[in-house]
Amino acid sequence: MEKLTIVHVADYVMPGMGYQEFALAKWNARHGHEVHMVTSDRYTPVPHYEQAWEPFLGHRVIGPGLEQVEGVTIHRLPCRLELKRRPWLAGLSDELKGIRPDVVLCHGTASPSAFALPSICRRLGAALIMDNHETFGSARRGLSGLVYRTALRALSRRLLNRSVYRFLGVSPECCDFMVQRQGLPSEKVERLDLGVDTDIFRPDDLARQAARAEYGLPLDASVVVQTGKLTLEKSPHLLARAMAPIMRDDPKVWLVFVGAAPAEYAREIVEPLAKAAVDDRLLFIPLVPVSKLVEIFNLADICVYPGESSLSCLEAAACGKPVIVTDSPAGRSRAAAGLVQCYQTGNVSDLRQQLQQFLADRDTRENMGERALASVLNNFFYDLVASRAEAIMNDAIAAEHGVPVSK
Repeated sequence: MEKLTIVHVADYVMPGMGYQEFALAKWNARHGHEVHMVTSDRYTPVPHYEQAWEPFLGHRVIGPGLEQVEGVTIHRLPCRLELKRRPWLAGLSDELKGIRPDVVLCHGTASPSAFALPSICRRLGAALIMDNHETFGSARRGLSGLVYRTALRALSRRLLNRSVYRFLGVSPECCDFMVQRQGLPSEKVERLDLGVDTDIFRPDDLARQAARAEYGLPLDASVVVQTGKLTLEKSPHLLARAMAPIMRDDPKVWLVFVGAAPAEYAREIVEPLAKAAVDDRLLFIPLVPVSKLVEIFNLADICVYPGESSLSCLEAAACGKPVIVTDSPAGRSRAAAGLVQCYQTGNVSDLRQQLQQFLADRDTRENMGERALASVLNNFFYDLVASRAEAIMNDAIAAEHGVPVSK
């Protein structure tokens, strides 16, 4: 295997959070490549950052500089401007010139960095690929959305379509989004699934027992868990509504939310459980780092993502847990792979029925968890995903230098 110099460019990088940008870079480095990440000097501006992430990440703006994390050199650059989640990195061209990459993978196809990279990579003779995580549900709506999409398509046609070797969607819906909404050429769009870092996420019965003891959960309880941002888009209120009658009828059932919710929305989550007088078996755990998150998945019997879901459902599956998600295109794709089970999006009765089936039959839960784990190991662990990415990178480099790419 030829050693490559690989640069990942991402708007925000938080190595301890388990997101795809860093996990993929980590496994590229594990495979023997020289790997750099170029990013902003700050963390993602999630809603209520001070309550949700600051307790363990610290201040959002951390300043420019270099750091080494698990074989990856992270270059943090100052921002000229930051509009919502669109930072404009200062010194991107000079930083890449100093690294001299063979290939650049830009995470995101609509950031200021994405539109700056084609000319930078041409000057450096570096191949360029991009990935995309956007779905139709996350797209802007109304007049502002129409104006944004029109401008995005025009910029993409002018700056990206000819210069980027491949656009990688992390799900079939992301691939469709790039073609239909951004106007990227379908022949250049390819799927590269999200993966799971199986160094971290795996079944662990000892962790299950220790975590239940830590959080005061009985060993014989049936525990349903949702992790991640507790926002309207993630719909934890739907899970609470589905669970309230179940918990009223079975005193061994507990509900655990991991993350931070705005105060007003938290009241909406608690309300149906309080009305059913079961809120004494409701537990909120603040957002935790990846090293702690694996313990949460292991203490669970069932994991549920009743709204938008991404990497978390794969991580729960890697811990051998049955997972319920929406029947979105991404959800249906993951269900076809044996990772998850889908409920009808937004239908509380359907969600409740599926939860009751899992809670009533331990064998059904364990069989689903075993299938999910097998699917992760066969298709979605980062050793495999990174190898697929590296094959695309090698093809991109060959094409950049005019070498025919074998198919």
